[in-house]
Amino acid sequence: MSNATASLPQDKVGVVGKLSYSIGFAGKDSIQTITNNFLLPFLMMVAGLNPAFIGTMMLVARIWDAINDPILGTLADHTHSKWGKYRPYFLLSSVPMAIIFAALMFVPNFGDVGKQVYYTIIYVLYGMCYTVVEVPYFGMIPAMTSDPLERASVTAWSRIASRVPAIALPILVGIMTAAPGDNPSAAEAIQRSGYFNVALICGALIIVTSVVSFLGCKEKAIAMEPAARKAPGFSSFVNIVKNNNALLVVMLVQMFFVFNTILCDMLNVNYITFYLKSPGLIGGVIIAAVAIGCAIGQLLFPIVLGKVKTGKRIMSYGTAIYIVLLGFNYLAGTISVPLFVAALVICNVFTGALQICVVHMCFEVCDMVEWKTGERADATIFAIVSFLMKLAAGFAATLAGWGLALAGFTGGMGPWFGEVTPQMENALAVIRFAIPAGLAFVAVILAFLYPLGADKTEQISRELRERRLAQS
Repeated sequence: MSNATASLPQDKVGVVGKLSYSIGFAGKDSIQTITNNFLLPFLMMVAGLNPAFIGTMMLVARIWDAINDPILGTLADHTHSKWGKYRPYFLLSSVPMAIIFAALMFVPNFGDVGKQVYYTIIYVLYGMCYTVVEVPYFGMIPAMTSDPLERASVTAWSRIASRVPAIALPILVGIMTAAPGDNPSAAEAIQRSGYFNVALICGALIIVTSVVSFLGCKEKAIAMEPAARKAPGFSSFVNIVKNNNALLVVMLVQMFFVFNTILCDMLNVNYITFYLKSPGLIGGVIIAAVAIGCAIGQLLFPIVLGKVKTGKRIMSYGTAIYIVLLGFNYLAGTISVPLFVAALVICNVFTGALQICVVHMCFEVCDMVEWKTGERADATIFAIVSFLMKLAAGFAATLAGWGLALAGFTGGMGPWFGEVTPQMENALAVIRFAIPAGLAFVAVILAFLYPLGADKTEQISRELRERRLAQS
């Protein structure tokens, strides 16, 4: 076997490693499932905040992340311990994250101004804690293996595992917050306790699953790559970003695609409640259907990648198909709820595959940086990506919040359909489907500008393998 094609021992991640990583990732995503799908309606319908304020609050928190995220990413890249670069953060971040998340889903007995101050502080702290949780998980995959297909496999395992809480938790929320009858006071009390209890369950999950990841994951690739152990300083950070067209395109694709998907996720509960007239448990089942579609797409991604060899083609053509499916999804919702659910599953097959595709493109950029500079800066790059994801989520929340406010929705408005006019329903449908389609179209154009095609990524992968074989 030639040096160009030989595999290093650390190129393969065993079942224990993949499973351990995936369990921790699923625990982390259990919190994201709740915030993406239920935080906006929780703050609006249960906590009683004005949707315009909610959107503004989330955007301000993302601006703070512009300072916070790169610092935390660089800190992870500089970390050297007997447990590795990233594994210590699995344990250090889980308990604070659980506490802050429980506080976020708690309704204090304050006045309007007091609630606004309380949720602003807690939400900013939540964003900081989530960065400490998330960035090490993304940086961990290149540390476990240097093989592109093996990375795609680990990523797929983790995303499929994260579909378990993504399917189960919306149903659990539906059960624990379902309010029988039409008594607003009783419904509010049930929803308050229900959301808080779900938050406690998620907090316990993230603590237990982070321990599993800490014990079962090994940073084998970094341990055997001397060049990769050099942590980049500020000058290296500037060099990574400067004149890096591939990274720039990935950053923009990530931003627009996340903007798209988060906007859809944030409005799903409102759309199901006020447009489809299916709140409670039925709404939870519909949201769970999103996770089923995503799981199918994520399962198929490594297979498709093995045939096309690059994320560029998958992102370009997959997003175009996704835009068409968004229109079909809207039309299905005007006909019947069962047809809407079926269309939602099909649409999210592409969403799930494209979510992994964006991460895989980030891995391609990480390899390109090492190929050019001899340094790995995975955590730094993923800190940038994490910030952009949060920034996109902040803009999505701002658009969702202000859009709902302009349409006539107010804080404290529950699922009592007499409060909603047809004009409000139609405005909600436009925000939920037309705007995401436009954002996805921008992502398609950007994807075609991505410079790392199949030939280039194979060249980089081959030459990096030759270097590592020479060093081993």
